[in-house]
Amino acid sequence: AEHPGPNWNFYWVRKANVMLDRVATFAKPNLSEEALSHWEGVGRFFRGYEYSRLVSNFGDVPYFDKEVLPSDMDYMYKARDDRGYVMDKVYEDFTFALSNLRNDDGANYLNRYAAAALISNLMLFEGSWQTYHKLDDARAKKYLEMTVEAAELVMNSGKWNFNADFKSIFASESLANNPEVIFHRVYDDALAVRHAVGSYSNGTEAQSNAL
Repeated sequence: AEHPGPNWNFYWVRKANVMLDRVATFAKPNLSEEALSHWEGVGRFFRGYEYSRLVSNFGDVPYFDKEVLPSDMDYMYKARDDRGYVMDKVYEDFTFALSNLRNDDGANYLNRYAAAALISNLMLFEGSWQTYHKLDDARAKKYLEMTVEAAELVMNSGKWNFNADFKSIFASESLANNPEVIFHRVYDDALAVRHAVGSYSNGTEAQSNAL
C-alpha cells in the first residue's frame, strides 16, 4: 500500500529477510513454538506480499530468501529468476502464513484474517495471469485454489458482513467494531494526525462545484 507504482526496490524484501533471520537466531531461545511460528509467519507474509507486487509490475525478478550482505556483490546483482519460480516461493510463504499466524494479535498487528484477505486478492491476480497468458495451468490451478481457501477462511469465520454506509467507514473516529472492516488502523491524537479523505467526495467537499 505504501508503494503502488512500479518502482524497482527490494527494501521490504530485505526487511522481511532480516526479520526472519533475527527471529530464527536471536529471538528463538526466548519464544514459545507458537510465538516463533507466528512471527515467522509475519515475516513470510510480508516477503510474499512484496514479491507479489514486484512480480505484478516486472514479471521475472531476482529472488532473495536471505539477508543480502553489502559485501556480497555477486548475490546482490544476481540475474532475475523466472516468474513462476518466484511465485511458487510466494505460494510457500503464504501457505506458511495461513497456517501459523494468530487469529488475533491485538490492534494494529497482523493477524490470520487480514493476511488471508490480502492473500486471496494477490493469488487471484497471479492465478488469473497464469491462466489468461497460458503460462502454466498447474500453477494457475494451485494459485486459484489458494484464492478460494484464503477467501473462505475469512468468509466462514462469520466475523464480517456488508451493511455499513460509505461515510461510516471513511469518516468515523474508530473502525474497531465496524463489521465491514477486516483490518484497521487505530488513530491516536498523541501519535498521528487523523483525517478522513473519503469525506471530500461524500457530502462535505471543501470547495464548491465548478460552474
